[in-house]
Amino acid sequence: MGRSRSVTIILAYLLRKSPQLSVQEALSVLRDSYPLAEPNSGFMAQLELYREMQCTPDINMHPKYQRWLFEQDCSSALAAGVPPEVVRFRDEESNEDDDRNSKDFIELRCRKSTSAYFIQHTPKSKLENLKEEAVSNSTFDSSYPKGLPSTCTTHFINPISWMKPFLDQGLLMGRLECPNQKCSAQVGRYSWQGQRCSCGTWVCPSFSLQKSRCDQVNVVK
Repeated sequence: MGRSRSVTIILAYLLRKSPQLSVQEALSVLRDSYPLAEPNSGFMAQLELYREMQCTPDINMHPKYQRWLFEQDCSSALAAGVPPEVVRFRDEESNEDDDRNSKDFIELRCRKSTSAYFIQHTPKSKLENLKEEAVSNSTFDSSYPKGLPSTCTTHFINPISWMKPFLDQGLLMGRLECPNQKCSAQVGRYSWQGQRCSCGTWVCPSFSLQKSRCDQVNVVK
């Protein structure tokens, strides 16, 4: 038996049979009988994702797995200097793991729009953006903070379907306009190569809305 790939398969089996175990605990159990077990960091991250999905036997359609695939596509595309061919829009995914089903959340609205047209999304937390900076180049899990530090002038959000006309242009970066056709004011920017927040956090890829151009609305469930 090898030290990484085959070990990862065994760990996935242990996690499914013993869901109370963490990935590290499962690895410790395996090392008791096979001390050479040493899955690489990429496999460990995939095992963490598998456990987050409750070790489901059908991972292909799970939202978290689909987002992980999108991250891999983004990384490959950026390495080639082009935007990804397919964009996954957060509001078109299954909402089975969406915190908005049970919690209060935040929506953003274009400040210039005269109609009650909401930009249906939630700012990402500083913690999540820092995780992106430290762990990978693209993470799209949603987070629903009550507010961001005052030093931040930008809301970083997940890609959503109203952005499609702008992202379909095939550019690495560009502007985002209010989806209300009667308004069309610029509300932010996107960059597949990343953008630095005013607080210093690097976010890649980035989909940002300027705080000065949108209102933050608390929605109580």
